[in-house]
Amino acid sequence: MKFKRSLITVLLLCLMTAQSAMAAKPGLDHFFKKPDFSQFQLSPNGKFIAGLAPVGTRQNIIVIDLETMKSKAVTAVSEQDVRSFQWANDERLLFYMDDDGNESFGIWAVNKDGSKPRTLVQAASTRPGRIQSTNVIDILKDEKDYVLVSSNDRRAAYPDIYKLNIVSARKTVLHRNPGKLVAWFTGWDGEVLGGFYQDELEQGLMLLDSETGEWEEVTRTRYDEPSWTPALITGDGVHGYVVSNLTPEGKARDKSALYRFNFDTREMGELVYENPVVDCCGVSTTEKTKDIIAVSYMIGKPEVIYLDKRWKSIMDGINQALPNTINGISSTDEDETIGVVVASSSTQPVTYYLYDFEKRKLTFLADSMPWVKAEEMAEMVPYEFKARDGLEMHGYLTVPNGSDGKNLPLIVNPHGGPYARDGWGYNPEIQFLANRGYAVLQVNFRGSTGFGMNHQYISNRQWGRSMQDDITDAVKWAIDTGVADKDRVCIYGASYGGYAAMAGLTFTPDLYKCGINYVGVTDLPLLFKSLPDAWGAAAVSLADQVGDPKKEKEFLQEWSPSNHADKIKVPVFMAYGRRDPRVSIDHAKVMEKALKANHVKYELMVKGDEGHGYRKQENRYDFYGRVETFLAENLKQ
Repeated sequence: MKFKRSLITVLLLCLMTAQSAMAAKPGLDHFFKKPDFSQFQLSPNGKFIAGLAPVGTRQNIIVIDLETMKSKAVTAVSEQDVRSFQWANDERLLFYMDDDGNESFGIWAVNKDGSKPRTLVQAASTRPGRIQSTNVIDILKDEKDYVLVSSNDRRAAYPDIYKLNIVSARKTVLHRNPGKLVAWFTGWDGEVLGGFYQDELEQGLMLLDSETGEWEEVTRTRYDEPSWTPALITGDGVHGYVVSNLTPEGKARDKSALYRFNFDTREMGELVYENPVVDCCGVSTTEKTKDIIAVSYMIGKPEVIYLDKRWKSIMDGINQALPNTINGISSTDEDETIGVVVASSSTQPVTYYLYDFEKRKLTFLADSMPWVKAEEMAEMVPYEFKARDGLEMHGYLTVPNGSDGKNLPLIVNPHGGPYARDGWGYNPEIQFLANRGYAVLQVNFRGSTGFGMNHQYISNRQWGRSMQDDITDAVKWAIDTGVADKDRVCIYGASYGGYAAMAGLTFTPDLYKCGINYVGVTDLPLLFKSLPDAWGAAAVSLADQVGDPKKEKEFLQEWSPSNHADKIKVPVFMAYGRRDPRVSIDHAKVMEKALKANHVKYELMVKGDEGHGYRKQENRYDFYGRVETFLAENLKQ
């Protein structure tokens, strides 16, 4: 969490009108080819724009001179994709990569013309389970050759703060971690203001007194009890906003809300925004306003409410010009004379425009995936139902474009995390499955974030149990409403979703005709044995949520799919990355041994140059090609 960022993207997506003709079946590249352009960002002076684009088979940085509109590739990385980048100043860019998916990120720098490339922090080639990363947390505008970085070189779970010279690569300690801070935040001028700590089952906020250098503990609660967290501090350095599950009177509330806050007196002020269905809110600000301009939330589709009159007027005009998408401004120059508009929907990948603030004028810049036609894609439609115990569930249903939405083969696709949520927008994987004739069902089962404290923490110790029941109930909802053919249902998920896929096959074996486990947990005790060292601060609370491997080993074994392979009746496809620091390759080995012992038909794909999910284009083509064949064979498409 940070108190400020130059502009928090308000990237939203919108439902298109229903289409009448069935889509053709294009090749894998139609869905999984890298976008022509992504992550466009304006230089601080607004004269250049940088983005990612394919150079060969890998994503690299290009820079466009906005006066001439001539572009140039300024990096030529060939082994893997540039993952992300940012402008450090008007001349120099920083970019980030790990080592074949091991999540130990390094930092590189290059000038906007491609000159003076420099490795600032090498991506560590670490053993499995070791994540050694250095991450930029702020740009120092008054010292253009320096940035602030956090690094866990000294203590894996508790990073320190350094000043990093982006020309010489020299790194000097600025703040040693005062204890158990897991994340830091800064103010508008790049000064370190405080951090968030995690101490076994307790967590909270610490603030730094800039004059004395002393740290003050401001909040401390159990991870699953009501508290508040900073959302934004305004330009005066005193007033701001917090997202809170407590009212100013100290009363607990299930859905978090946005309140004003005085950071000097620690007093909570008036309510700014709340929503009765979901937690509130994402907060948007700009470098120029140094105050809140909008709040965002998502029940089904994303929503943005502009509180700043000027910005509301700007976005009203943009939305009128682009009525078939949901739109946002993802980047501006320092003076807000020019901006990058992003426009997309559940059927349309991002289209980029330049926006002239003075003239209120939009100019087309680029399509991220120009080969994708919105009218050929399938709409992602929000739905609701009640689980067997009455808990309200929200999710998304996507049916093949042009179908009547009835009696379809169904792929239920539980999300990863599990402490995350599915959202609405263009998803190439969902579109691929729908294009191949499958209905795709997503559900924000209990444990998913954003739907209040009860919805999240009622999931404690419920892996394979009520969390899985929610997925089962979603499938039954799809069958009962006539969408799904009960004899043609497959479960496919990644990470926790991979666990849910294997749990579905073992604990509800008659419901599915096949299962796909993509980098999924299969053995719960092993999850804790192979937990990345950088996640050490969260180990105790994770054990409280899932089950304590020291005190409840039998309980964890009971809900591990690897111990129930004898119940599986249908074919299984599994895919893993050997460099995965989150879900080690041992999960694949344990599950494979169990499947073999019980004579279950299975396929196993392992990529030695990938981590927690496949990122390299050739590996993605290989994976989805095998997914397509596997589903067709088992659902008789």
